Amino acid sequence: MLAAFFLASCASRQTASTLIDVETYIQERPDSALATIRALDTTMLTTRSLRAHYALLHAMALDKNWIDTTDVNVVMPAVEYYAKHGTADQKMKAYYYLGRIQQNGHDMNSAIISLTQAETASTDSQDDSFKGLLSMVISEVYKSAHYSEKEREYIEKGMDLFQKAGDTAHYNLSFGRLAMSYQEKHDWDIADSLYRKGIELAKNDTAAMRMFLVHYATMKVTQPVADPQGAIELLNHAHQAYKLALPVKSYGVYAYASALAGDKKTCNAILDMFDGLSEQHRKEPRYYEYLIFKHREDYSRALKLLEDIYSDQDKTVDQMLNNSFANTLKDYYQNQAVELKREAQIQKLSFLILLLALLLVVGVVILAFRRKRNREKQEAEQLVQLAEESARMMQQTNALLFKNQFSIIGDLCKTYLRTEKSGESYRKDAVYRRVQDILSNISNDDSLHAQFEEQINHDYFNIIDHIKADLGELSPTDERFLCYMIAGFDSSTISSILGLSLGNVYTKRSRLKDRIRQLDSPYKDQYLQVI
Repeated sequence: MLAAFFLASCASRQTASTLIDVETYIQERPDSALATIRALDTTMLTTRSLRAHYALLHAMALDKNWIDTTDVNVVMPAVEYYAKHGTADQKMKAYYYLGRIQQNGHDMNSAIISLTQAETASTDSQDDSFKGLLSMVISEVYKSAHYSEKEREYIEKGMDLFQKAGDTAHYNLSFGRLAMSYQEKHDWDIADSLYRKGIELAKNDTAAMRMFLVHYATMKVTQPVADPQGAIELLNHAHQAYKLALPVKSYGVYAYASALAGDKKTCNAILDMFDGLSEQHRKEPRYYEYLIFKHREDYSRALKLLEDIYSDQDKTVDQMLNNSFANTLKDYYQNQAVELKREAQIQKLSFLILLLALLLVVGVVILAFRRKRNREKQEAEQLVQLAEESARMMQQTNALLFKNQFSIIGDLCKTYLRTEKSGESYRKDAVYRRVQDILSNISNDDSLHAQFEEQINHDYFNIIDHIKADLGELSPTDERFLCYMIAGFDSSTISSILGLSLGNVYTKRSRLKDRIRQLDSPYKDQYLQVI
């Protein structure tokens, strides 16, 4: 099981590394990126973050390979994860590709909501090129609902972002989109100017030129003063110079331009070609067929075609009425306002709860502090009583020891007072010499040491006797050394009393402890505690 866990962990790390690598080339080689993503073992996506990263790159690769999936489940793991985690870029892209998939499925209401959420997330993003793409897709959605003002607003916003990012290819394409927008508004002069400027800018950009030439040709035959020869030249240029396969709708434009130019043979050849198209593709050039038969004064066929066009338009109008962006966005923003209000109320309530909890903690701390202070006061009073009792007992039992101790202090005081009128240096030397004498007496006074040893035995349950029995015969110096350590003298004091170096004191203590650790004695732990 452990081996399986480590193998799975290694495989998961390898999958994460592959996804990071795909992200570096998905823009330039989306086909290779899609192949790599499809080859991955999805069972190795063991964490939410890995599944989110995979879903985002999968949706991106499909979109860049012009695979218009309508399955929102492709990107939903990324949307659900990055809605609360990840960077602003990740959140923006997750909602962007969700909007694109919904747009592919013609669910424009859901698409505009998702793209609006992507736009909100883009506020903190620095990727101006991608923000430009987002603006252009939003403009497409508005175009589908015939919100021409909003369409142009987002096209111009996208152009500004592409220009800021230095993204020439997308900037050129957006120029064509802006020209098309003015064309649909019947602002012919502005549209003509934009087409001319766009064609000049995008000479080396095949994708942009296709858009400019095809739509410019369409305008040539639908503007009030038609220019059929100009339309034919533009379409021929697109086909010959850029090797572009014309869309079916453009063949309808070509046929109508030929009819206006008097080239009935070319016009009929194209109309015959339409008979072999599928029902779906047959609808695309229908408007231009209507114009052709109207131009030929074949009004019965023109009327039939016009009825078919209006039938299709009725379905489009019904769909637009059912997919009112205004109502959708209104509901969305109302829900957002309600949600924000609810979150504000929750934050306010959370703050109040936190404040009450803080006050409660402060109250508990103050109460505990007071109890501790009262307890310490009681303990202090008890200690004072014990100290008084101890003093009384010690006066009775240790009078001799205290007498010797206070005689030493008195002796030092006398030395200090006798030298009061002498210089400060002399006084210090006199006291220093007297301390030396006292230390020498302490070190050499067997009677005083015997009393000291007796007191330690009394206080520590005959510990000196037990140590001597366990360790064997000790030298006088070792006996004194042992007593001073048990009594709690520090190393410097022991060094001064016994005339040893500080290093020797540390060494003797260490060796003594080593000897005690080797003993087989019931008192061993007691010895180690006091030494």
